[in-house]
Amino acid sequence: MHLHGMEPDPRNDGVGHTSFEVSGSYTYQFRPDAGVPGDPNEGSAGTYFYHCHVNTVLHVQMGMVGPMLVDPVVHPSFPVPAGTRRPFVDGPLYDIATELMLVPYAVDPTWHHLNHAAGLSGEDVGLNRFRAKHFYVLGGHIAQGQPKDRVWVPRQVRANASGYPTLLRVLNLNFIPTRVRFTRAGGEPVRMASLVAHDGRAYRDTVRPGSPLPEDLGNRLVTDRLAFGAAERYDMLLLPPEPGPYEIHVDWFDWVPGAAGLRLLATRTVPLTAV
Repeated sequence: MHLHGMEPDPRNDGVGHTSFEVSGSYTYQFRPDAGVPGDPNEGSAGTYFYHCHVNTVLHVQMGMVGPMLVDPVVHPSFPVPAGTRRPFVDGPLYDIATELMLVPYAVDPTWHHLNHAAGLSGEDVGLNRFRAKHFYVLGGHIAQGQPKDRVWVPRQVRANASGYPTLLRVLNLNFIPTRVRFTRAGGEPVRMASLVAHDGRAYRDTVRPGSPLPEDLGNRLVTDRLAFGAAERYDMLLLPPEPGPYEIHVDWFDWVPGAAGLRLLATRTVPLTAV
């Protein structure tokens, strides 16, 4: 097993023949580092995910993967009112009740007929050809918990248009180019995603400890769309301009560009209501 974005030691990195071979069971233990206000190089709070580190590409597609969220320890200089949290120790406050996670995921059914060890001995089993046929947006509101009897798929989500904002975490589990767009119900783009972290790291100058956050400088990183690569994670505050219906669209593209650019394979839309 490997925890994407954190730096486990070799013994815990789950590399077959290198760290260990698991013949029975193995218990992983994590001790995230506490954050230091103003220091971008201290602290482990953020959005991560774990995945198998043996035959990784096939095993992630088989479902041996999942998110792992690390919340910061509350620092006395940055208290949190009831019902709120921060994405990192000195980050902006957000509303716990509406905290949201979305996980784009595409499936190539031919891969699911392979043995779990297919390709490990160097044979060509087609793992360099990913032909997605099924497309999903998994996840939902984190505070509601994950259902135990069905796949966790959101039919609709909500965000705050006033008060403490909603934090959206997006984890891309695709092997193909992916894009997320934010629009009104009629399709008009809306710049409502204020980026605060990427791959478990806050947006700030890592060379200069004590550097301010973009929003502290009045320079929020706000967009209406994001393009993702495989395994990327983005944390963002949702800032709808007013209450009403909106939509989050996830687009999947083919790897090979054509004359007009990348070929769109599928789009899934999640209705979002701002209240």
